Amino acid sequence: MDENIIKAIPLKWNLETRLSCGNLWKLPVQQVNKSERLYFLAIGGVAMGNVAILANRLGYGVSGCDQSLYPPMDRLLGASGIPFIEKFSMEHLVNFAPDRVVIGNAVPRGNAVVEYLLEHERQRMVSLPEFLSRDLVKTRKRIVISGSHGKTTTTAIAAFYMRQMGIRGGYFIGGIPKNLPNGADIGDSAAPFVFEGDEYDCAFFDKRSKFIHYMPDTVVINRIDFDHGDIFRDIGAIQRSFSHLLRLVPNSGHVLVNGEDPNIAAILPVPWTTVHRVGWEKANDFSIRNFSMNRDGSEWQVMHAEGLFCVKTSLHGRFNVMNATMAILATHITLGLPFPENIDLRDYSGVGRRQEKLVENNGLVVIEDFGHHPRAIIEVLTSLRAQYPHDELIACFEPATNTSMYRMWEEDYGKAFAACDRCFWGAPRNAAGVSSAKRLRIDRLMCALSQRIEEARCFSENRFLLDHLLEILQQNAGGKRHVVVLFSSGAFPDVLTYWRAQSSRREENKASS
Repeated sequence: MDENIIKAIPLKWNLETRLSCGNLWKLPVQQVNKSERLYFLAIGGVAMGNVAILANRLGYGVSGCDQSLYPPMDRLLGASGIPFIEKFSMEHLVNFAPDRVVIGNAVPRGNAVVEYLLEHERQRMVSLPEFLSRDLVKTRKRIVISGSHGKTTTTAIAAFYMRQMGIRGGYFIGGIPKNLPNGADIGDSAAPFVFEGDEYDCAFFDKRSKFIHYMPDTVVINRIDFDHGDIFRDIGAIQRSFSHLLRLVPNSGHVLVNGEDPNIAAILPVPWTTVHRVGWEKANDFSIRNFSMNRDGSEWQVMHAEGLFCVKTSLHGRFNVMNATMAILATHITLGLPFPENIDLRDYSGVGRRQEKLVENNGLVVIEDFGHHPRAIIEVLTSLRAQYPHDELIACFEPATNTSMYRMWEEDYGKAFAACDRCFWGAPRNAAGVSSAKRLRIDRLMCALSQRIEEARCFSENRFLLDHLLEILQQNAGGKRHVVVLFSSGAFPDVLTYWRAQSSRREENKASS
């Protein structure tokens, strides 16, 4: 088929037309073939690393540095052949002689490389979201998945689902998807691009939310909660940023919102575009019905004006029902395709660090999860309690964010961790970043939890937590299985290191046998 004819075909067409065109959507991957050299400052972040790998595949010369890298990004960057160094090095940058420097939002003023750039090369600096949107995605149809929780999973499901339909959409995911070849892919230039739309800031010189750069045609807002206390003063400041995102949606665009979240309702209406409410109540434009869950996954129905469709997945929990439903709706609405009667997502395997099983045998299950906000933690623990109703549920938590140290969450963390049998907190990483008057009182929280569950303890060092956990796991749980979930948005030193090593050892043993 002639390339000009392909480019002229509109995105909004019916399913029969798409299927009759066979492999139309399986066009060659877009190649940039740039000689431009890019240096990624803070290349070890999942988002930065994924885009660095994508730029490398597209033909840019790529290098970078970071203070330290940990799995899986260190392995992925190494496998891609990108040269990087594990320290912030002005000499490394100068020797690479980049045309532009992509700055990660974790790099502050005072960093030696930043100060050098400001003195000598400030015109070469660009934030990650600006580079991704302006240089790589350009004029394509755009789906932006936003909200305080579920962005990574929802984006990954949307990208997976499009490809399952035979549409090779592009995507940017702030995580490591298991069913897709990379965390970012340019896809086919005629197909939509799906962004994980983070509300966090862009860089030290651009304090707007990242999603402002993505110029969406379709926006998903799954939920709005107070988070990122180091950036946002209160919930009103977060809502204001989401309002700015909605102002970018064109008249022909679409907004999909959780119809039962009062924090989203407060930023509506948006009369300049079409809004679709999604949720469990019948009053929503798309209402979720007949949800059921077992060890193998979940299934439910979605009612809409023209009928209903059924969904099956290997995922668990009501929050993942909402994630998958939003991904499906955003895909079909953006493409203008009708909903099939049945949608089978059971081949979708999830994203790394989102309820990822590291160990599973008759007596023990160890699960890693990125959860750090109280709402995310209670959703995961509620789901795990439903999956393992008769087993002992142990939650280990690394308070690695500023938000996790705010006293305002003391009661919410108490409610969240009351869903497990034992709760162990590791050493806080950012306690000094929150004033003592606003800082969460961990000892008081553990004392309150001890009145509600079998055991609640905090540890001054993570290695002490690991030692105590291993002692518990050696005990007989009265015929119950131990189910351990490791919550952290960071590296959770000692604890995650140990269990990832156990997981790797088991995988090696499986491969050798």
